[in-house]
Amino acid sequence: MEVFGTSEPLPVFSVTKMFIAAGVLRAVDAGLFTLADPLASRLPGAPAGRTISQVLTHTAGMGNYASNPGYLAAVRDRPADPWSLQDIAAAGALTAPGPFAYSNTGYWYLGALLEEVSGMSLGQYLHREIFEPADMASTRYPDPETALTDSGYSTLWAGPAGAAFSTPADLLRFGDLVTERSPLFPSSLSPAMRAAFMDSVPVAAPAPWRAPRYGAGVMIDTDLQLWGHGGAGPGYRAAVFTSRATGIAAAAIAPESSGFSPEEALVSLLGPKG
Repeated sequence: MEVFGTSEPLPVFSVTKMFIAAGVLRAVDAGLFTLADPLASRLPGAPAGRTISQVLTHTAGMGNYASNPGYLAAVRDRPADPWSLQDIAAAGALTAPGPFAYSNTGYWYLGALLEEVSGMSLGQYLHREIFEPADMASTRYPDPETALTDSGYSTLWAGPAGAAFSTPADLLRFGDLVTERSPLFPSSLSPAMRAAFMDSVPVAAPAPWRAPRYGAGVMIDTDLQLWGHGGAGPGYRAAVFTSRATGIAAAAIAPESSGFSPEEALVSLLGPKG
């Protein structure tokens, strides 16, 4: 593994969804619930009629708050004072389950689910079940005191959909937890949950994607033979992708001001040429 640039943990935004998804799959392995369970049966107050599997794959119709004018104004005016799940849920209208519709809101609910069934904070749970087993020592799901960026923005505005801080080296280590290559510990995902992680539905995505699909918190392209995720938010852009054809993986985190797109660069780097 070769790493260039800073080793300081930086926001990775929607790459966080892979960590949340892996945390959910670890909970299934532990017998805390099944993917077929209705979310509301395990998380009181969650919208009814949607399974945990549907929430993972953005097919639960959970709505999305990211373009809500009130949300955007609140982030602008109070960058250090993030909303609660209740505020987030109110900012995105529910739709019927079935079609793929990218939902940050759904991942907020999955984070709350993990706290409910584990009796731990989300940061504690992810540290125990994901970051520590994968040797991701520089990765954290922040508490309010460790969520602020240099500009004073709290990544907890993105919550379980995108609040984590990590490094490129740690992002590369994550792959060992959710694939069959070199499992680190007996606590890595079971074969059944590894399969569930990659079980995907088709999505619409612009170039450079060719045959895009979405699994459990993971972007997949069956033509490019890539899997991973990108993330972007105030100040930073991040991505990590692995080639199923070669096994080679790459990760990058860049300042938003650089104009560099880690996702586009990594897809170009790792995808088949021609």
